Amino acid sequence: MPCFSQGMFYGERSMIRVRPSFYDRFFCKASRCRHNCCIGWEIDVDPETASVYQTVGGAFGKELAEKITQGEIPHFTLCPDGRCPFLNERNLCRIIQTLGEEALCDICALHPRFFNDFPGREETGLGLCCEETVRLLLEERTLSFIEESADGGEERDEWIERLASLRGDLFDILSETQLPFEKRLERCAQKLGMKLPAFEMHEWIRFFLLLERMEQSWGEMLNNLISGTEIEPDAETFNSPRYGIILSYLLYRHFLAAQTEEEARVLFAFAVLSVRLIAALDARDMTECDEHVRLFSAEIEYSDENMERICAKLRERFAFDDCI
Repeated sequence: MPCFSQGMFYGERSMIRVRPSFYDRFFCKASRCRHNCCIGWEIDVDPETASVYQTVGGAFGKELAEKITQGEIPHFTLCPDGRCPFLNERNLCRIIQTLGEEALCDICALHPRFFNDFPGREETGLGLCCEETVRLLLEERTLSFIEESADGGEERDEWIERLASLRGDLFDILSETQLPFEKRLERCAQKLGMKLPAFEMHEWIRFFLLLERMEQSWGEMLNNLISGTEIEPDAETFNSPRYGIILSYLLYRHFLAAQTEEEARVLFAFAVLSVRLIAALDARDMTECDEHVRLFSAEIEYSDENMERICAKLRERFAFDDCI
C-alpha cells in the first residue's frame, strides 16, 4: 500500500504556472550588492548570444572576441581575481553600458531565477544565492505562491501532481506557527510516512567541510561552528518563523524533482538538515543571518556535486525506503 495518497490529475491538459508571491518584486541591486554574481562564477555564453557578439565591431567587439574562451560551451574568461572581464570598477556591467541590457547572455539576463519544468507544470523562483532574494523571502510573514492556469500544454503527470499536493500539505503544516517548529517537522515526517531523522550536527558539519567549496568564508564559518561544544540552537531560537519559511522554500525548489517516494523523503531530510545547519550558524553569529542563507545556497544548492553527495550520505545514514 503506498504511503502517498493517490491523485486525480492524470490526463488533464491545463498548464499550471507557479511562482512565489515576492517574485515580481525582484530587481537586481547591481553595484549596491554586497556579493556580486559577476565575481567567482563561471559565466557561460549561450550560442545565440555568442553569435550576436561576433557581429559587434570596433574595439569593444575585439575585446568581446578576446575575452570569451571558446569550446564546447563558450564562457567569459575570468580575471585572476575571479571577476567577469566586463565588470567595471563600480561593479557595473560594461556590456549593458555599451550594447544595452538586451545584449546580455541568457545566464546573466535570467540569474538568479530558476525554472523547474514538468509535464503540464512550470515552476519559477529566485535562487537564495542572491542576497536580494534572501531579503525578499525573509520579509514574508508567510510564504505564499501565485498559481495560474492556461489552456493547452502537455498532459499533467500524475506523480508530479501527487507530489505537488503533498508538498502543499507540508506547507500547511509548516505554517502552523502556534506549534513548536520541532513538532511541525515531526508532523511533516509523519505525512511522508517516515521518522524525523536525528542529525548529529558535529558529524554533518565535518561532512560539509569535505564538500566542494567556492568561497573561503563558508569553510571559516563551518570551522568556527564545529569548534564549539554546543551547536544546536535552543528551542526558542529554532521557533523563529524564518526557519519554516526557509524550509518551505527549499521544498518548493527541490521536492518535485523526486522520482520515487524514497527520494521524496531524502529531499525532505535534505531540507531539514539544511535548516538545522543555517540555524546553528545563526545561533553562533546572529549578525550574519541572511548571509548564512546566501552562502549555504551558493555552496550547496548551486553545486550538483554537493547536492548529490549530501543525498547519497543521507541514504547511507538513514533508511527512507520503507513506510513507518
